[in-house]
Amino acid sequence: QTQVRFDIRLPFSVESDGQLKTVEIARYNLPATFAYHSVPKLDQGAFLKASLTSWEDLNLLPGEMNLFFEGTYVGKSFLETRNTGDTLNLSLGRDEKIIVDRIRLKDFTRKQLLGNKVTESRSWEIRLRNNKSEAVRIRIQDQVPVSSNKEIEISVIEKSEAGFNSQTGILTWEINLAPGES
Repeated sequence: QTQVRFDIRLPFSVESDGQLKTVEIARYNLPATFAYHSVPKLDQGAFLKASLTSWEDLNLLPGEMNLFFEGTYVGKSFLETRNTGDTLNLSLGRDEKIIVDRIRLKDFTRKQLLGNKVTESRSWEIRLRNNKSEAVRIRIQDQVPVSSNKEIEISVIEKSEAGFNSQTGILTWEINLAPGES
């Protein structure tokens, strides 16, 4: 595609003073599904993601965009429309009111030597707290090591109702947290 035509319905004047101007040519309010996502092994924050469907007919161009959530500016992002499927996912940033902690439990960590075999046990605890006034849905992901060496065996002893992908070692929890709940 080499060109796009926009019918601008709002009249406005642009001063010809040689300065760069930004003009809003369209504003869309789209229904979205919101969910929080956290990977505490990498970052102990909870990030809000908006998933938009039925966006294809808007004739959006790839480029920089300003994001607003509930009337508040949350930042700039880059809209990539060429590699997106039927759902457009937008990150709305970190939410400081959802607390995520990943703590190594020393009481359950041990190392044993049996003949020429070494056994190590490691245990982690992930804690969540919703300090918001409304319930939230959050997806937590963690990962256990995956060995490509046949002499090294890795087993998951306890996964606390997480979905587990044995090929990637990724554990996934889908959790609904009420206001003030941990």
